[in-house]
Amino acid sequence: MIILRKDQLQLIDPKSELMRTSPKEYDFTNEKDSAKSISNVLFDRMDELGGIGLSANQVGVNLRVFVMGKGDQRIAVFNPEILEYIGEETVFKEGCLSYPGLFLNVKRPSAIKVAYYNEMGERVETTFAGLSARIFLHEYDHMVGKDFTVGVSKFKMDLAKRKFSNKKKKLIKKHANNTMLNALRGK
Repeated sequence: MIILRKDQLQLIDPKSELMRTSPKEYDFTNEKDSAKSISNVLFDRMDELGGIGLSANQVGVNLRVFVMGKGDQRIAVFNPEILEYIGEETVFKEGCLSYPGLFLNVKRPSAIKVAYYNEMGERVETTFAGLSARIFLHEYDHMVGKDFTVGVSKFKMDLAKRKFSNKKKKLIKKHANNTMLNALRGK
């Protein structure tokens, strides 16, 4: 039985070997009883990190599993496959928990047909469109050893990092000013 605790799951360096290779398939034959627990722990950790998707390998777990969604619209995905890319590609700004504060324009198909196993070990075939397709594809990339920075030119990556650095400096300055004003007011 696989036992995970959310307090043990920390985001790992995106350059680590685990993030650059495909994780091992989830074994429903021997580990079916662990699947629900694993997905619950990943959902809890995703919520704590403020994400809408989280792959097991992002938090150091070498399994082909990810979770996605918010509120009642959440799914756990075990051993995913892309069956078909559908529609035109669209560009949308994406972020990733492995790269806090970094946002990049990523081109992806508008819809996909996929297959995966749910936490009960049942095979699911479905089509995702729009944001759901984008989240699935983003997390699926982690399952094949890549992330949303793959294919981004050095120029665009440096520009995105500079924008983030400038935004961070402005937030720090604003916080420092507010802290000083509050201190002067005796708060």
